[in-house]
Amino acid sequence: MSVGFREVARILRKQILDGGYPPGALLPSEADMAKQFGCSRDTIRDAVAALTNEGHIMTRRGYLNSVRPKLTPIVVELPPNAQVTARPMTLEEADTIGCGRGVTMLEVHTSDGGVCLYRGDQYVLTTTAAEPAQPQAADRNSP
Repeated sequence: MSVGFREVARILRKQILDGGYPPGALLPSEADMAKQFGCSRDTIRDAVAALTNEGHIMTRRGYLNSVRPKLTPIVVELPPNAQVTARPMTLEEADTIGCGRGVTMLEVHTSDGGVCLYRGDQYVLTTTAAEPAQPQAADRNSP
């Protein structure tokens, strides 16, 4: 009986999280993994796609897949009234940035109409904490 892509993904995820494949490590070729797991290359592709979507693996056509490196978070303070949208990174953005597929793009729209893009796997977006509102004394004349 052949193993399914969910089982392959589960095993690879565990190996990545346990350090068997450390950050930056190259994974074996699809053909080698198919032999190792006793399944088809399509099954391996599906498992790798699942782990890419989870952010564990970086893929790039023509290269071996690799474990996504651990990045030092960069904190960015958002301007007042900014709106943030999370979306999938386009293939062009992934190639330009060199991070592979599966990274969320954080799109910040500022009140002056500007747009800034941030990698969701590296940037932490924050706001200045507002002072807590002081409780108002109840007006006895209010209905």
